Amino acid sequence: MRLSVATLLLLAAQNVAGYSFVQPLRVPVASNVRRNPYTLSMISDGTDRSERKSLDISKTTYSSLVKSPKDAYIAFAEKGMSNAKMHWLKILHQSILGGAYVGFGGLLALSVAGNISGIGFTNPGLVKMAFASLFPVNLLLIVMTGGQLFTGNSATVAAAKFEGMIYWRELAKSFAVSLIGNVIGCGLFALTADYVGLLKGGTGALACSTAVGKCAGTFGQTMTKAILCNWMVSLAVYMAGASNDLVGKLVGCWFPISTFVAIGLEHSVANLFIMPCALLLGAKVTIHDVIFKNLIPVLIGNAIAGAFVVAGSYSYQYGKLGKKSRERFREQLKKYEIRKRAEANKEVVSFE
Repeated sequence: MRLSVATLLLLAAQNVAGYSFVQPLRVPVASNVRRNPYTLSMISDGTDRSERKSLDISKTTYSSLVKSPKDAYIAFAEKGMSNAKMHWLKILHQSILGGAYVGFGGLLALSVAGNISGIGFTNPGLVKMAFASLFPVNLLLIVMTGGQLFTGNSATVAAAKFEGMIYWRELAKSFAVSLIGNVIGCGLFALTADYVGLLKGGTGALACSTAVGKCAGTFGQTMTKAILCNWMVSLAVYMAGASNDLVGKLVGCWFPISTFVAIGLEHSVANLFIMPCALLLGAKVTIHDVIFKNLIPVLIGNAIAGAFVVAGSYSYQYGKLGKKSRERFREQLKKYEIRKRAEANKEVVSFE
């Protein structure tokens, strides 16, 4: 009975602290097994590709509720591989749904932030805060249902390519089809919102003023805003994948997305919803303005951020792009451990 009570207390402490007292057993994999260079076994098959020793040699123990940074990158790249290897019709389907979910988040934010004009005129920060706090619901819907956005695929699929998991044609298919699906999903949602009368009053006014502002910058300014934006969005996907529970995914999605929204950065898929809304309402922008002053520089900037700023940098840190650097680190770590063991042995001898 005492043993059972102690066991229950131990399990309760584990759940409260989020720490697992039971460490995973790594099963050795035969080295003579031939692998296809474009396939990569999953983490659970016993292949030890995780970060078991931190880069500051502190032997950091990570919570069981959150993956280590390297494990999170592996999951990030594997997500990109899964997205890229889908049949193009499934990519299109998930991308249309993803665009619709962005529409839901955008319409929610416009409906609330656009209708607090009384207090908003004297406190413009409240409008930004309302918009930024509500818009991220779209990414949580996408992450939890497997939806696809061009912005997220520009990072995850690029990471899969850096790790040799996919072919160039699969990367091109993923980028092109997901963008087409997002255009369809966002456009249909904008048409639906206008048809049922949800773009009236302050909601429509905010959509129009936002669209006009987004077409007012230079090509370079808009592209730079897009790079900064998808840096945050890609990190949101990265952090959501690092978490193993719904609350962690919610936190991982919410704060980076609300950050880029409150700052006023440029997200191509969000713009694919807001711009059609503004055009339907007769805003002082043209289709030419929308395409050449906003969508083209934003798409380029989002792709740069996803593929190079996030996927490229973390492939260098944890993946194939930084393989030589990590090999040097392992050598230094091995020398460090040998030196520490030698020092410990000297201390034991001198004590005796």
